[in-house]
Amino acid sequence: MRLAYRLLMIMVPWLTTLSAGAQQPQTLVMGVFPYLSPNQMAEQLAPLRSYVERTLGKPVSMQSAPDFLSFVERTTQGDYDLVITAPHMGRLAQKRDGWQLVAMSGQQTATTILVRKDSGITRLDELRGKRMSVGSVRSDTYLLAEEALLKRGVKPGRDLDVIETATFSNVVQSVFKGEVAAGATPTLLWDKWSHVNAEQHDQLREIFRAPPPNPNSFLVMCPPKADQATIQRLRDALLNYGNTPEGREFLRKSQFESFLPPDEKAMARNDAFLHALLP
Repeated sequence: MRLAYRLLMIMVPWLTTLSAGAQQPQTLVMGVFPYLSPNQMAEQLAPLRSYVERTLGKPVSMQSAPDFLSFVERTTQGDYDLVITAPHMGRLAQKRDGWQLVAMSGQQTATTILVRKDSGITRLDELRGKRMSVGSVRSDTYLLAEEALLKRGVKPGRDLDVIETATFSNVVQSVFKGEVAAGATPTLLWDKWSHVNAEQHDQLREIFRAPPPNPNSFLVMCPPKADQATIQRLRDALLNYGNTPEGREFLRKSQFESFLPPDEKAMARNDAFLHALLP
């Protein structure tokens, strides 16, 4: 009897822990490609993270990566349970790794090249021999800027030094401080400048704008292992998000504008940019 009692006393804490653990839902990791600083992304995407939590009935944590290539690698390795990613990154994950597209954002974003107003620079060919900052040479923003410069006889890396700054908000900062002569950044950041302060905006100007290669700037995707019922539940919720007061406010502030159903033709337009993400 004493032996049985002792065994019971030993097992009770273990059973209690096991029971409590079984009741805790698994935390899902939402990976977000590093387009802004971690603090800016956490603040901007907090309402969406909460909405996904309620939709899937599980806690959601947000994680990013130090740079674009690291984010691509972590996506491939399955470090994330869902991602908010750039179109060409999402296309690579879809084609190479079998990631499933849930929804696409509705806004359009182009590439703009900025200089200081007091720089005297008005044309792209005047950047020869100078420095230009970019978020990442693997971003479609940079690829469009590179294409425009090449058309004007300026070859990045030979005629123009390219400086990576990790995020697009840092690009604007580096131009403002005079660390570089120019910076390439998405119009999503520049036009509405929710992450560019008034002083920076007033002292910078645009000398070039490339049209958007794709009308969808953000993709929500799930890994190959995700079941179709979960994907459909999340898709239905995102497509309905704009019909809620919370959703309308988020879409306005984040500049996502809307969530749209998958468009495979739009996805295929990113094939021309995949080389930037490959070794």
